[in-house]
Amino acid sequence: MTKLYRPFLLFFLPLLIGGCATLSPGFQQPEVEVTALEPMPPGPGSDLRFRIHLRVFNPNDTELALSGLYYTLSLAGHKVITGTSNDLPTIAAYGQGDIAVDATASLVGSLFAAAELIGGRSDRVPYELEAKLGLRRSIVPSIKVRRIGEVRLSPYL
Repeated sequence: MTKLYRPFLLFFLPLLIGGCATLSPGFQQPEVEVTALEPMPPGPGSDLRFRIHLRVFNPNDTELALSGLYYTLSLAGHKVITGTSNDLPTIAAYGQGDIAVDATASLVGSLFAAAELIGGRSDRVPYELEAKLGLRRSIVPSIKVRRIGEVRLSPYL
């Protein structure tokens, strides 16, 4: 090995080793589920706004330090909400954490979803959540998670 590579390895090896927890063979994807949707007062321009309550499950033996979240939420098969957040807690090893994010709904997607929900007359709505979780302290910048399920609508909707 040449002398040029030694400083490179001495500098980057600790960084690589510190970030390898996410790459370890036993690393499992965290799970994210929607626990509730809460309507909020309209924003500027009468935008529909929601607070989305999420629960993140960490099935690993190391903490999950989140740096950010980008998500899309579809209701009744229609993309309704897209949002981001960078104010996220660290999820303990083998733990779970609740996150509440505020989002503005797409008007067109909301209209289609509302029409379908009114026709269904149910307090439970099928959803699809796609989330990209940004990771701190990892050489892998993010993890993508997809979840399909049902969420109970707030009684105020």
